[in-house]
Amino acid sequence: MQFTPQELALLTSEELELLPTDEDVAFYREHGFYKSKKIFTDAEIAMAIAGSERFYRGERDATLPRNFKSGWQPEDGEHVLRKNDYASLRNKELTALIRKPILGAIAARLCGSPSVRLWHDQLLFKPPLDDPNKPANVGWHTDRQYWRTCTSERMLTAWIPFHDCDEKMGTITMIDGSNHWSDAANGLDFFNNDLSTVEQASHSAGRRIVKVPINLKKGEVSFHHCRTIHGSGPNLSSQPRRSIAVHIQDEDNRSQPFHYPDRSEVTYDDLDDLCRRIDGIPDYADPRMCPRLWPS
Repeated sequence: MQFTPQELALLTSEELELLPTDEDVAFYREHGFYKSKKIFTDAEIAMAIAGSERFYRGERDATLPRNFKSGWQPEDGEHVLRKNDYASLRNKELTALIRKPILGAIAARLCGSPSVRLWHDQLLFKPPLDDPNKPANVGWHTDRQYWRTCTSERMLTAWIPFHDCDEKMGTITMIDGSNHWSDAANGLDFFNNDLSTVEQASHSAGRRIVKVPINLKKGEVSFHHCRTIHGSGPNLSSQPRRSIAVHIQDEDNRSQPFHYPDRSEVTYDDLDDLCRRIDGIPDYADPRMCPRLWPS
């Protein structure tokens, strides 16, 4: 995907050097993931941390179309795995972070779409491990398995840690090339702490498992295809692992009906209720819930 001169003008000369090369795009499409250069400044990350702390205290800069309290709440306790959806739509510091044009530009290059929109985001907090019997893992899963109401197979996720993040902190880990496995989502679950699940299933299918931990410096971002199997182990450091996952849809993505084997209809959790409807169909291009990230 080549950008127009008008689009390129949205980026600084330094940011133009941060765009993925043709070789980077080819690597992403073959292996299912890509690690960026440093695209956020330390000051921008510091503001995001401050914003996340305000969010955890219950402060909101904007509201959603209806009351929405899903996700971690203070009464759930401090030392637990936290996941809060649509945080960037309700917090100005997180809004500024994820709408920085270079983030959307990289996503557009990788998925080959002229424009990209927010699908949704998840503010994440993984505490240090204090009980070996209760690891705060993120189980092996694909994002696509949760996005069955989407028509697109090109959607992707940008994972932004708010600090240096390595294997000790439980960084995100990819299964190399799993974006090409047609049955990749079978038996996988974000909330399953048993990280051996994917290995057992893949060995049975005769596949070679290659785990690739994505070690990141503060300001770098990990991108992965919606069909790439990924997860993360416990945080063995002394500090919480803070991050935000930005799920991104390409220009062509639309809502489609999807049914479980028992013929009951699948809906995409809250977004189908939160976004506007056109002729009764959820509009995944709703600018309030799914703002455009590129061109900004």
